[in-house]
Amino acid sequence: MNIPIITITGTKGKTTTSYLVAEVLQALGRDVLRVDTTGHYLNGKQRSTLSDSKQIWGLVPSVSPGRFLYEFITQPKLQAKGVAVLEASLGSSALPGMGYRSHDVGVFLNVFSDHLGSSSRLQSRADIADAKQFIFEKLERGGWAVANVDDELVAAKLDIVPSHLDIKILPCGLNFNHFDLAKHLASRQLALSVKDDKIVLLEKSKSTELVDLTKIAWTFNASYMPSVWNVLMAVAAVYALIDGKWTPKVRQAFEAVRLNPYGGRITVLKAANGATIISDYAHETVSLTEIAKLARTLVGPKGEVIGVVRLANDRTNELIRETGKGLAQAYDRCIVYDKIDGHFRKPRAAVRSLKFPESVGRVSEILAPAIAEHGGQVERILREDKALERAAEIAGPNDVVVHIVNDDVQRSIGFVKKYFKAEFV
Repeated sequence: MNIPIITITGTKGKTTTSYLVAEVLQALGRDVLRVDTTGHYLNGKQRSTLSDSKQIWGLVPSVSPGRFLYEFITQPKLQAKGVAVLEASLGSSALPGMGYRSHDVGVFLNVFSDHLGSSSRLQSRADIADAKQFIFEKLERGGWAVANVDDELVAAKLDIVPSHLDIKILPCGLNFNHFDLAKHLASRQLALSVKDDKIVLLEKSKSTELVDLTKIAWTFNASYMPSVWNVLMAVAAVYALIDGKWTPKVRQAFEAVRLNPYGGRITVLKAANGATIISDYAHETVSLTEIAKLARTLVGPKGEVIGVVRLANDRTNELIRETGKGLAQAYDRCIVYDKIDGHFRKPRAAVRSLKFPESVGRVSEILAPAIAEHGGQVERILREDKALERAAEIAGPNDVVVHIVNDDVQRSIGFVKKYFKAEFV
């Protein structure tokens, strides 16, 4: 079995980028296995869930994602046009590994200060970059290394790309401050960037337009940078897989992709009273701040940005408090709920971590005071449904509510629809 594999890692944007790559490849006639944090999918149809993976293997799907390549064994008719798009999280650098030997395209998105302190090996951003360098170490001979070179730590990891395997390096950037672009292009290599709201292919003496970002609604006319980066990196991944054979059909496939409204990524709804709700899976300071900036551009006269927010349990007290500071600065008011609320999610009976004990409300008990300490207006309501019910009470027609979804995204969106009497935009 020789199935091409695209593997995507980084701190933020893995699931969205994986989804975009898979949707485009499927539109181009490929049989696509996609694995992300929510489960595994075959040609867009979900075959297993996050809960299934945890119950069977004790792992989230994006840890050792090669487990799901069995789909091509059990359905050999899919092998001829098969391709795997795999999200790989930090756990893939630990004992479970990748679940396969090598990949053809390795995509390194970014390194943010998430999960710091969660283990003895992750004390700095550099430690996270070290843990994720498998993305370049596991490249197949003749493969492609796709890198966000505007991230200094990602750019530095290009040095470990195996030189004897004829790997092609495809840097992506807006400013290329941490990469010698001129030298790279002079050696007849390629790069991807954004110019005049278009994704462009850079060569030594010319640039070629590949995708018009303004035609992709969830980039908000190329103004929402997390989405711009997701598209840029996805374009690079597909460009690498098809070995540069870019056609109008590929461009059309990118410009036609719409996000799954139940995917937890930039889902926009409109409440009966006119308020706007953005549901998203942002989970660390940078992304929580960026989604608030987007919301700020959508508020009406005298409108406010209201956050209904939560954090995962595997965060140090220091990191939770630091996130609280960022939330206080980014949002006009916050309603903090907790993933471990004693109702939808009870603490596990077995102790999983002495460092991050599971107790009802531990995270929100730290986060809410941290927001208040830095001048933020905040309420603490443990349950997500009650937090959204409260947000619906206080949100006016010119306000924008940023809702950070829980693991059960469909349930989360259901609460928004119920309490705001909201519909998708």
